[in-house]
Amino acid sequence: MKKRTLFVTLILLMLALAGCKFGSSPTATFKAFFEAQQKKDVAGMKKNLSKTSLAIMEKSAKEQNKTIDDAIKEQLENPASKTDKIPETRNEKINGNEATLELHNEDTNKWDTMYFVKEDSAWKIALDRTIEEMLRKTGAS
Repeated sequence: MKKRTLFVTLILLMLALAGCKFGSSPTATFKAFFEAQQKKDVAGMKKNLSKTSLAIMEKSAKEQNKTIDDAIKEQLENPASKTDKIPETRNEKINGNEATLELHNEDTNKWDTMYFVKEDSAWKIALDRTIEEMLRKTGAS
């Protein structure tokens, strides 16, 4: 009887954990990132970024003789990057291991596209791709 109870408990635990992983979405990832940003939770922000984004940020920070955490903290203190209101989102589109989400930019009153990639069964913000596309659209690349 004890073995059966333990087995059922393990199955329920595995299903609960699987539900957490597979219940993720690009929108949920963006919201988690925004909330971490509001709390100045650097680890929480990094948790929601793709490996490529983190590698690029790490390289940039190193060139400035900083750690990635220090560079992020410095950016969080920049008054120009502060916003208290989470942007409105729409049109989440998933295509395999890639996804996009549109964010409303109140300054321009336009919709900007944020890119995501799925890594280790979780959606991550692909800041590298997002910035690359923004530069391409403005003709800066």
